[in-house]
Amino acid sequence: MPTNKWILPEGVEDILPEQAYWLEIKRREVVDTFLSYGYGLVVPPLIEYHDSLLTNSSDDLDLQTFKLIDQETGRQLGLRADITSQISRIYSTYNDKDEVNRYCYFDHVVRTKNKESKGSRIPMQAGAELIGTSDIKNEAELVILMIDVVKKFTTKKIFLDLGHIGIFRKLIESTNLKNDQKKQIKKLIKSKSSSEIKKYLNNIKVSEDFKDCISSFPKMHGSIKNIRKNLDQLKYFNSDIENDIDYMINLGNLVGAKHTDVQINYDFCELQGFDYENDIIFSAYIENDSEEVALGGKYNCSENNTSGIGFSVDVRYLLKNQPVEKKLINKSGKWIIERNNE
Repeated sequence: MPTNKWILPEGVEDILPEQAYWLEIKRREVVDTFLSYGYGLVVPPLIEYHDSLLTNSSDDLDLQTFKLIDQETGRQLGLRADITSQISRIYSTYNDKDEVNRYCYFDHVVRTKNKESKGSRIPMQAGAELIGTSDIKNEAELVILMIDVVKKFTTKKIFLDLGHIGIFRKLIESTNLKNDQKKQIKKLIKSKSSSEIKKYLNNIKVSEDFKDCISSFPKMHGSIKNIRKNLDQLKYFNSDIENDIDYMINLGNLVGAKHTDVQINYDFCELQGFDYENDIIFSAYIENDSEEVALGGKYNCSENNTSGIGFSVDVRYLLKNQPVEKKLINKSGKWIIERNNE
């Protein structure tokens, strides 16, 4: 039994040989898939200056970041909670801003808090970032790549949810609501509770049209056919939203043409992730699992508002869905690979 001095912090764990074996196999497969799409592998440092890690990022990412003081300079450092901001720094530092750049990574992140269903505060992330283009075909390529990566871990049916956080922001910014009220509305929309949304909106000063639009968000999940009526209502409230909706649908069509076995849904309550996403957002789910296995979105990656789009997957969580044809076992002090039928 371990002594008290060997107990690990909650949400922090060792990766033992059985899982490390599969982790390494999948690392090679995933990185090879990234490279086949033309993405270059980068390995950013685990620790950076705190300000650098949070450039163009949000309060929720700040809360997830462990902070410490550099003994050499006295400046505040941070352990990365997400790799996207580091890719933005790499792009801004080393590359010609007129070129499209593709980056990929496979590494740990460290977070102050864990998602209750996933448990780990040190997830292993694999991801890709496409920077310097807003072309829909390039962006569809990245979502297609995300699904390719998920398929490396499972043979189960995959579901893709597409959302657009910019639509919610255009609606909410059309009001004179206070920031805390906007945050509460966002929280209620994510909960998909129509009754709670209506109850809250009835107690604040907003137009009836706004109430109708926001209250309809929980109903806007599923195929385009199922949500068409509510989409027309959004377009009526704000004509700029029509372009955003059309873009979502066209993106879904491009992805669906490549992955015909993936069920594509449109979810206007999908406001996940860190708050630097400002446009299209998306997440992948596996059959019989309510937790997303991959998520991503579009963002501004630098001070000159260069467009970026990326995704990440929690590799260790995905390994739970890995069909196991062989295993690593310890025999007489040696680790040996055996097939399950042996």
